[in-house]
Amino acid sequence: MTPNTTTPPSDGYVRWTRITPSTTSVTLTWTAYHASTFMVRRDDGTGTPTPTGGTLVYSGTELRAVDTTVTAWTRYRYVVWADDGAGGYLRPAAAVTTTSVQTVLGLTVTLTSASTATVAWTAPTDPGVAAVVVTRTDPSGAVRTVYSGTGTTVTDSGLLVGRGYSYTAVAQDASGRSGPAGLGVAVTPKRTWTTTVASPYAGWPGALACATSTWCLAVDNTGSYQVMSGSTWSKAVAAFPASPDPEWEPVVTSLTCPAVGRCSAISLGRVVEFSNGGWRSAGAPSSGWTSLACPSTTYCVAVRRDGWSTTRVGTTWTSPARIGTLRGVDWNDVSCQAAARCFAIASGSSTSSSWRGTLTGTAWSTGFLAGYQTGSLSSISCSSSTCLALGEGVRVMVSGTAWSVRSMDPNPSYVSTSQVSCASPTLCVALNFDSVDRWSGGSVVEHSRLSANIGRVRAVSCPRSGSACFAVDDRGRFYRWTPTSHWALTGTYVQTTGGVGRVGCRTADSCFFVDRNGWLVAWNGARWTRSAKYFTQPATVQCSGPGFCIAVENVNKVYRVWSGGAWGASKPMPLAAADVSCASPTLCLGVDEQGRVSRFNGSSWSTPVTALTSQWSQAPGVSCPAGGPCMLVASNGTYRQYSGSGLTPTRLLPSTFPADGSLLSCGSPTMCIAVVDSGDWVQWNGSTWTVHAQDFTAYRLGTLTCITADDCAATYAYSNDDTPVTWILGAWRTDGTSYPPDGHGRPECPTLATCFIGGTTTVSRSS
Repeated sequence: MTPNTTTPPSDGYVRWTRITPSTTSVTLTWTAYHASTFMVRRDDGTGTPTPTGGTLVYSGTELRAVDTTVTAWTRYRYVVWADDGAGGYLRPAAAVTTTSVQTVLGLTVTLTSASTATVAWTAPTDPGVAAVVVTRTDPSGAVRTVYSGTGTTVTDSGLLVGRGYSYTAVAQDASGRSGPAGLGVAVTPKRTWTTTVASPYAGWPGALACATSTWCLAVDNTGSYQVMSGSTWSKAVAAFPASPDPEWEPVVTSLTCPAVGRCSAISLGRVVEFSNGGWRSAGAPSSGWTSLACPSTTYCVAVRRDGWSTTRVGTTWTSPARIGTLRGVDWNDVSCQAAARCFAIASGSSTSSSWRGTLTGTAWSTGFLAGYQTGSLSSISCSSSTCLALGEGVRVMVSGTAWSVRSMDPNPSYVSTSQVSCASPTLCVALNFDSVDRWSGGSVVEHSRLSANIGRVRAVSCPRSGSACFAVDDRGRFYRWTPTSHWALTGTYVQTTGGVGRVGCRTADSCFFVDRNGWLVAWNGARWTRSAKYFTQPATVQCSGPGFCIAVENVNKVYRVWSGGAWGASKPMPLAAADVSCASPTLCLGVDEQGRVSRFNGSSWSTPVTALTSQWSQAPGVSCPAGGPCMLVASNGTYRQYSGSGLTPTRLLPSTFPADGSLLSCGSPTMCIAVVDSGDWVQWNGSTWTVHAQDFTAYRLGTLTCITADDCAATYAYSNDDTPVTWILGAWRTDGTSYPPDGHGRPECPTLATCFIGGTTTVSRSS
């Protein structure tokens, strides 16, 4: 203990610094000023020792003494005197203590997970100590014993994330009498995140070029290429850095193959070539090239978006030169009818006007094509005598070197071309949104959906002077067009996998998600494993308890159920569910973008009924806490509930809450939260919504999951913000932890401590 002290005189003093009792001794320490000899006496605590009365404990020059003539559990008064150097004493210091088992020292606490902490202490040396008792004080003030014994550590479990806990330790004798408590320690549990690459991208074709009807080369967006010779595709060979977004961003552009075994392309702004079975630099000067055309193996022209070009004749590239005198345009594409006869298209840098460039010999000429009212050009392809340029609502023909322009009125949005390839003046194919158009001359003669409800066509190629064209989609499927069979799927030459969908968990050791190509990926408590291809599109997984999960794919309107240890067969559902939430295995609610809902009762989906609509055709938010009812909130500020038997009347959220784009989640039937991009939020208490002040921590959230009535987890909308957010007992906060900036899906938390957050290819798991 630290005793009280008397006020020292100005010229000298003595005072206690610490008195530490045990059952067999009392250790005393003091400090003094202008004093060199000391005397300590004690009595039973009822009287007052004098310099000549009481039991002498110590006399000497030290500042410490140990009294070993004490009786356990007895009260004593100690007084220390110091000489004043003149035959007398300075004012003495007195203190009272009771012998007991000694104070437990060295108490520490360390978090070992989001729900456990290890408490440690120094073992008491007092022989009277029979046990050390450690107690925990919860946030509510409740006190519970977490340990009683002779050890020096204990791991405490059952802690809740974001709450403050304090620990104290006392020693006890064999009769259960406790000594004084030492200094307590405190801790606030938080989640610790471990991130795993759960579903890396593989495949995802992005470029295709065919030299003949029996030889093609394709490059996928994960950096590998494959060659088709005859009708057989080679194995994938890594050649390029993977795209940061393999679903959309190609690793090479302007892929062209003028002859079997000879190809060129642009990779990261540099010209590369394929010959002798491998890729290498083509030796083009500078960098930043954006489009390339090679009508033969001995001639190429490369163009930069800012208006520079270079040509290769044989193996020699020219120094970069400007494309004529035209300025203020962005050059989008180039193609050649033959060596030294090439054509380029451009758009106004600040408008959608269209411009042309013609290369004859070694000189470029430029000119105006059309204003923004006509449309803008994006791609051009030439046969040996003509060219076709397409874009947004406009068609341009080149015959010889003469350009002609035609708007695609009266419906210019019908044509929005991203790529065109021509074999001859009467055979060109072009990507138009999700379709492939076949052009003859200046007209569309065939409009085909090659990968409807499965994938997207990513590249087309028509070998020059041939009668066949080819296409690949992002699922690795290869298509051939001929005059007799038209478009036909020939097979899948590369298997496309990767990406992370929304995670659903039965338990902390059993979770699922469906990747971007419909493959199921499962967590077994130790690792993620790809199992089977259950869908053709991404799907949403939602679980309710350890025995039920449902996966919903909205493009093809199908679903599967997990029960009895396995996933069931694919079955149709009556609406394209934009979201789904389950209160139980017999109460799941799906919502579509028309504001309709359908209820899954454990065996089938009900006929959709209109629940909530909004002017933007946004699906309402839906959240079904365990046991129900389900809450629905629309962007126009209306809400309803669904209990399984029907919908409650439509009501309005508080008028001061800007509901548009709100995130919704319910932790219990009497607690839901809706929060919007600005950080404004409202809370449901089972009967009414309460508006709360804007909170900057909740600003621009991207996802929200309420785990209990007191706990929610959220992520920010932007992939470079890697700070998880929590809502605990009414307060938004961040806990200082982080996970990799890899895109953030909706948290899935089978327990309060264990949450899963899907990224682009990773899953972060808390513990």
